[in-house]
Amino acid sequence: MVFARFIGFAVVRAWQGFWRNAMMSLAATATVILMLVLLSGLFIVIAGLNSGLEFIESKVGVTARLVEGLPEAQRNVLISYVEELPGVQSVEYVSPEMAMERLREWHRQRGQELSFGGSDPELYASIEVSLLDPGASRAVSEALVERREVSEITTSQDAYDKLLGIIGVIRTVGIIALGLVGLTVLFMIVNTIRIAVYSRANEIEIMRLVGASDSFIRWPFILEGILSGLIGAVITIVLVAIVWDPIQPILFDVFQMETAVSAQYLATLSAIVLGAGLGVSALGSWISVRSNLSSTT
Repeated sequence: MVFARFIGFAVVRAWQGFWRNAMMSLAATATVILMLVLLSGLFIVIAGLNSGLEFIESKVGVTARLVEGLPEAQRNVLISYVEELPGVQSVEYVSPEMAMERLREWHRQRGQELSFGGSDPELYASIEVSLLDPGASRAVSEALVERREVSEITTSQDAYDKLLGIIGVIRTVGIIALGLVGLTVLFMIVNTIRIAVYSRANEIEIMRLVGASDSFIRWPFILEGILSGLIGAVITIVLVAIVWDPIQPILFDVFQMETAVSAQYLATLSAIVLGAGLGVSALGSWISVRSNLSSTT
């Protein structure tokens, strides 16, 4: 009962203190929102790029164009050789007829009809190498370059490496930006609580004279800072929920994020936003109270 009354008192005093110093409190809350919106955007983009990376990983392979007129026996020897290379999952022979049918099917799926303007070109024969590890693409390509049965090699390794580099840059820049905004949030909350403490110095002194404990004095100020984080987190979650439906098709089309567009993903993102908002604001409040409350003695 005593503890419940103490919690109620601390919450009420925190709410009163938040609006007593409204300008600084709202500025701190706005900074929290900025940090959490940035966090949400970074989380979505990184998750999307990782999903796209997984999609590319599933497509990374090596296609080797075979020389014209290659006998079946030599082709089978080449396939057996490639199957023994490290990192190779499977090898499939694609005849010119199979390649033509794939091309026609690709156009049919897009509502188009393949036409060569009266000519009848013949596509080349090839082998398609599926890999266990996308990183093996370069080694397999180098091994195939030395084979006389192969005339040309194509691979998506460059696209894979480029996407890895993009993810690294975005992650680094995002973390640095989040760190800077996070420090700004801490600074704003620390100063907000500092002003609150000094504005109530006489009240704090009276509470100490009548025997109030340090916890009884500190917790309203800590909760006042946490309130900024809570309000900022709730506003950010509402903003993300509002834009979630419009951005789902973009996430799927651009990043192939089939699993990321679920309600569970949004719930996870909301939990991260809420935890980050409360965590940073609680840390800032605690730092400010620890460093400033004793000076009012």
